Amino acid sequence: MKVYIIAILSFFVTSLAFADYTMENIYKLENIDMIKNSDGLNVINLTVNGVTKDSNGNKATIKCIISGRNALMKGNCQSTDQDGDIEYSNIERDTTKGPVGQIIRTGGTGKYANKAATCEYTIIMTDFKLGAGYMTGICKE
Repeated sequence: MKVYIIAILSFFVTSLAFADYTMENIYKLENIDMIKNSDGLNVINLTVNGVTKDSNGNKATIKCIISGRNALMKGNCQSTDQDGDIEYSNIERDTTKGPVGQIIRTGGTGKYANKAATCEYTIIMTDFKLGAGYMTGICKE
């Protein structure tokens, strides 16, 4: 019986360690530049600056440099949280598949060092004329 209880508690603690968390991000689109390439499709570069918070209580400022060719948007991001810890990540989204994309932590300092995370995000709204947007996500470490 003791072994059974220990096994259940171990499973519960392990499940907590790998629990999902949520995030929200408000961002500003800057330095938007777009051209058409030889096949008539768009090529875009932009900077995204924003603030983010997660359900673990972390708040951070974030900056991403994003490039898009045709419908595929890719970029690199760096964020600094309330403790000064830095998180590095890649962001990717195929715009033909809607407002859903992926953020993958590639490194970091402090609490983010040697901890992988993947987030599926959804762009809730973006206004290119205003230059602002809002997205939410579900992440797994």
